[in-house]
Amino acid sequence: MKRKKVKLILILGLLLSVSGVFSSIPASASNDDWGFGFTIQANQANSRSSARYRETTKTNNQWKVNMQKSGEGGGTITRYWLEVPNGTNVSTSKNVKQGGGAYYTNAYSDASKKNVHLTAENNNYNRATYRVSGYWDEETN
Repeated sequence: MKRKKVKLILILGLLLSVSGVFSSIPASASNDDWGFGFTIQANQANSRSSARYRETTKTNNQWKVNMQKSGEGGGTITRYWLEVPNGTNVSTSKNVKQGGGAYYTNAYSDASKKNVHLTAENNNYNRATYRVSGYWDEETN
């Protein structure tokens, strides 16, 4: 009985020390595909996704967007950028072609360690509204 208790204590100690090592390893960003879908508003009014936390402080850790569907039609363009919850832009905008694959862009330092939204507008100033969807990632490496 005593041997079983000693073994159990040793095993628990080993497990705790191993879990301590792994919990001290920092998580790193990866190139994820987070789904988005929203309606693009008339007259270049902004639309945006729910927020994601941008952990990095490196402005060259690019964000990406891949617009797979657009109610405006195949091969059409919508303008995307990152924004913080108060509406401040924290990246340059990128004209993204439907079906054109992933587009990568740097963020401003103001996007570091903050929640950011994928924000979009029609690249044309008109009264059209349409639905877009695809994938994005707030940081890719």
